[in-house]
Amino acid sequence: MPVVPGLPCVPGLPAVLALLTLAVLGGPLLAAPAVADPAAAGPGVVLPAPVAPAQGSQWYHAVLGLAQAQQVSEGAGAVVAVIDGGVDAGHPKLQGQVLPGAGVGPGAAPDGWRDDDPDGHGTAMAGLIAGRNDNGRPEVRGIAPAARILPVSTGAEADSAEVAHGIHRAVDLGADVINLSLGSAGAATGDEREAVAYAFAHDVVVVASAGNVETGDSEINSPANIPGVVAVTGSTARGDFWRGSSRGARAVIAAPAPGIRAPVPTRVSPDGLDTGAGTSNSAAIVSGVVALIRSAWPDLDAPNVIERLIYTARDAGPPGRDVEFGFGIVDPAAALTRPVPAVAANPLLATPTRWGTAGQPPAGADPAGAGSGSGSPGGTTGDGGSVGSGGAGRADGSGAGSHGGGDLGSSAAAVPPTGADGRAEPADGAATPPGLTAGAPTDPADGRERGAAAGGGSAAGGGSGQDRAGGSLAAAGGSGGSGGPGGRSGLLAALVWVGGLALAVWLGGLLGVSAHLLSARRATTHGGPRGHS
Repeated sequence: MPVVPGLPCVPGLPAVLALLTLAVLGGPLLAAPAVADPAAAGPGVVLPAPVAPAQGSQWYHAVLGLAQAQQVSEGAGAVVAVIDGGVDAGHPKLQGQVLPGAGVGPGAAPDGWRDDDPDGHGTAMAGLIAGRNDNGRPEVRGIAPAARILPVSTGAEADSAEVAHGIHRAVDLGADVINLSLGSAGAATGDEREAVAYAFAHDVVVVASAGNVETGDSEINSPANIPGVVAVTGSTARGDFWRGSSRGARAVIAAPAPGIRAPVPTRVSPDGLDTGAGTSNSAAIVSGVVALIRSAWPDLDAPNVIERLIYTARDAGPPGRDVEFGFGIVDPAAALTRPVPAVAANPLLATPTRWGTAGQPPAGADPAGAGSGSGSPGGTTGDGGSVGSGGAGRADGSGAGSHGGGDLGSSAAAVPPTGADGRAEPADGAATPPGLTAGAPTDPADGRERGAAAGGGSAAGGGSGQDRAGGSLAAAGGSGGSGGPGGRSGLLAALVWVGGLALAVWLGGLLGVSAHLLSARRATTHGGPRGHS
């Protein structure tokens, strides 16, 4: 805690000042994460006793229960790549923590051991992830102080090609986690998508910041919006959504963002420390938690590390996954100790259920959508709702008939196919981001169906919808089959469907021109410098 001039040096005073700071930043402290039942813990995990916040802790250390989590793991053996402006490897908080890295930008240090960012951004992110706890001020320490930083420098500025190249270099140099506290508005480039797929293929977890409203990012940035990437939004000391954070259907998890002190080069701040706010901080914190998990559970592959991260997150905002918190606020102690079901593929590549992809459906819910009939999807359903006698209608086109008089739940979404464990299956049956393989991809984060498969009837219906925040998803059912309409009503439905399709094609052509122009503009933006978050 910084010394305040004029105050006597009283034992315990730093802790009192820390609590006062908490009150100013966000009000009452969140409850420390509960320790799992020893009988339910994973194999070989030694559960810690409850730990009081360490003297000199920052607010987010106490909120996350960091002292408790670090009794289980400090990240030993984990390597976290920081793709940024480089890292000041000589900073007292980072001495001995930084491995020889790489430089991919013009003028960047070949080993990454120099921070060329004007604000010392790379050094700050490295310090939040793995800053030493035995050098300098105790409140400025990393989430995983025993982990090692692999700096990949893009120089003072970075464009999408350099970011993609940096991801490749990080993977080749042995990173277990890649931290991307940077981004730009719009869709990711092909180079970025290919680089992220390369990381996935080599069992690397990719974490990226969602972006900041201050810089004009209203939606989740790229590369955070690439399917499979852990997109991190911001939270506050109260457990509220940080209003400076971008939001969107691609949000995966939230972590503290404002009022966080971190190490920076002395050219930026004479004492080598600075305080800032942003989802860059949030991403670095989550990357540190991933390092803790990879250290404590060395046999887990990347998909199961991600599952452990999101399965144990503390739900916040609307129940289930939402556009602000994703699956919830990161919970390091829970991620290290609670039992979590195994998965076969990156859970962020699966089509989400209306409860999110993590965990089991609520008690009494039917994830498969009970009901008779064999037509294509023909109804909408929401949390706890049902769709008349025609059934629910699965996202793969099987199941429900197209009409019925059941109740609708509070939030509408199609029910995707699920595996034997009740979890959603990947849209294409493989752990590959949509768009990188052939087929009709779905958008797993926002629930919109890009293409609908035919059901038991003779015609396939196209679907469109909104995210879980409150839109409906309607699908036109095919004719034929015991669940489909018959006689005149069937003919009328077919005519309406054909007319609607014709209108959609006309509108699609009109919107296509606009989309092409917008895409061209975004491509130009991606070719320029990419900002930090």
